[in-house]
Amino acid sequence: MFVCGYHFPASMGNDVSFDKVVEKVTEGAGDLSGISGVVVTGETPKGEIVESFTVAPGTFMFTALVDYYKKSDVPEKDGFKMIYYTNKYQISEVSKTIDGDVTKPLCRKFDDMNLYRIKVA
Repeated sequence: MFVCGYHFPASMGNDVSFDKVVEKVTEGAGDLSGISGVVVTGETPKGEIVESFTVAPGTFMFTALVDYYKKSDVPEKDGFKMIYYTNKYQISEVSKTIDGDVTKPLCRKFDDMNLYRIKVA
């Protein structure tokens, strides 16, 4: 099974511990000291930005988005990378438990089918 881009043994089934996911994502993200925020834009299918917000450091969501940005082979557009449904949904699910109310409004957005791009600042 893959969660947040990381492989977990099939023996774990669909019950991968969030602690294990956080551990792999944090290790994969590496040094975050030079990163002050992650900019997220919500867009229409035509690429028109309808909203923009920042994810501050110190949350799982921040770490997971930086990790996704660094490792994703999605092409950049003006420094932004598209984040696809499975990735944003999985990040949202873990963040709801780990980060709680801190990222709750963003998690609600990530649970929809709208288009989002991220940029590491």
